[in-house]
Amino acid sequence: MNIEQYGIYILYAFVYMAFMLSLKYALNFMSAKHYNADEELAGGNLAAGLRRTGAQLGLAIAFMGLLSGPSNTSIVQDFITTGIYGALAVCFMLSSLVFTDRLVIPGVNNTQAIKGNNIAVGIVEFGMLVGTGIIAHSSIVGEGGGMVSSLCYFLAGQITLVALVLFYEKIISRNFNIIESIGDGNIASGIYIGGKLIAYALILKSAIAGNATDATLSYMMSEYLLLAVTGMIFLYVFEYFIDLLIITSSTVKEILTEDRMVPALQLSVAKIGMALILSNAIL
Repeated sequence: MNIEQYGIYILYAFVYMAFMLSLKYALNFMSAKHYNADEELAGGNLAAGLRRTGAQLGLAIAFMGLLSGPSNTSIVQDFITTGIYGALAVCFMLSSLVFTDRLVIPGVNNTQAIKGNNIAVGIVEFGMLVGTGIIAHSSIVGEGGGMVSSLCYFLAGQITLVALVLFYEKIISRNFNIIESIGDGNIASGIYIGGKLIAYALILKSAIAGNATDATLSYMMSEYLLLAVTGMIFLYVFEYFIDLLIITSSTVKEILTEDRMVPALQLSVAKIGMALILSNAIL
């Protein structure tokens, strides 16, 4: 890498910092009616910190999609493209909070919960924001046909991600109200769902990245669904064995109902690791 390339990447770092600051102020504006975000962070509100750090990490992951895409004919055009898609990435991160509030943990006022330092809600938001960044990484990588394709892939990824979590919450864990437990501050439940969001997002990212880029939009969507379903079937199978074999001293229901944070964290990280392996098989 020569000096000119170093200079270009330093400029990109400044561009990312500008978007990071814009995201910070947008988050502050969204929560201003309920609390002062900077004061909550300074006062040690961990839930508010998880929301902020999840948004920043998710934005950085999404921004890497911009840098890994093909270059345009000129540096000026590259920076214009980066500006457009960077703004789109910020919108993606903000929209994910709406998805989390309305769909992932419905019945819980997330912003009020964050104000009350509900760490479980903060962890779920962290997982959703990082998962959104992972999906956005593939959606805006620059190889799928422009703005329309990016929006379609992002919406498809987010809808699939939410549907998968709702399927788990409503069907798989019907004997234990995991949404209510998160609203009550059960940290183990927050870790468990937050980990699932990241693991599912890794599979969906690879389903997007594994698509042909020169096909029609309908064909690309059908191929995405096929890859996503295949990846999720494998992940669900391995999740079953992880829940059964990684922690042998207690069941998942016992871990969650008794708010055992350490085994919940171990299970979540194991599933994220498995999703990383399976996502490479999809590509």
